[in-house]
Amino acid sequence: KLMRRLGSRRQRERSGMILLEGHRLVADAIEAGVRPEVLLLTEEATQAPEGARLLAALAADAALAACASLAPQDLVHGLSDTLTPQGVLAMLPEPSLPVPPAASLVLILDRVSDPGNLGTLLRSAAGAGADAVLLLDGCTDAWGLKALRAGMGAQFRMPMKSGQTWAEARSQLEAWGCHAVKADAGGQLSHSQVDWTRPMALVVGSEATGLSPEVRADTACATISIPLAGGVESLNAAVAGSIALFEARRQRDDARSSSTAGAAKGREESRCEAR
Repeated sequence: KLMRRLGSRRQRERSGMILLEGHRLVADAIEAGVRPEVLLLTEEATQAPEGARLLAALAADAALAACASLAPQDLVHGLSDTLTPQGVLAMLPEPSLPVPPAASLVLILDRVSDPGNLGTLLRSAAGAGADAVLLLDGCTDAWGLKALRAGMGAQFRMPMKSGQTWAEARSQLEAWGCHAVKADAGGQLSHSQVDWTRPMALVVGSEATGLSPEVRADTACATISIPLAGGVESLNAAVAGSIALFEARRQRDDARSSSTAGAAKGREESRCEAR
């Protein structure tokens, strides 16, 4: 009964439990160290090629295997919210990764209400090497199934703090020593003109309503945009946020490469002088 109710955000928050569906998502959670309390598999799911990774995890961990049960296909499919269920469901405690004491790249989501966009942005933040994600009031639940599928396991690896006001997020950024920029189609500063090598936070707003009034009114937070070809008004929020995050990654990689090359050149010059 609880598994059926976990489709509701209120029930997830009340119980502290989440529902996962599919071979890959459940395997991602297990590999991230999150142990299901209940794992249901159909006979067909155990024989599917994509199930090998999950079955290997069960074979290697007796305590994990004790949580798993074969279940009738109609039961598992009845609990699924997809058109083509894979026959794998897991119920587990909502993971809680505390935000780090220091951070140099942070993503802040401002009223992002689409679960696909939110999950995609979490995945991009993880891929770009962000240290934490702050979710302001009004964001959709990061632990809903649609957001989890879009995140492709990012939720299990990315420190997140939800239910933040802009004032609370600002205070956290000050503690980290992070400057902040906000993405908006009307921004006069290009995303590539930002110095992402210093501690930075990127704020991405809702695709439907944009940035909240509190964030928009913060003049200390510069507004950036992604330059577009003529005739294109704006980008999807997840696409725009991802482009900015990977520009940060590019600049940081370039800075590290230059530093490494400079150090190597200095060592070579020292050796030559010694000769």
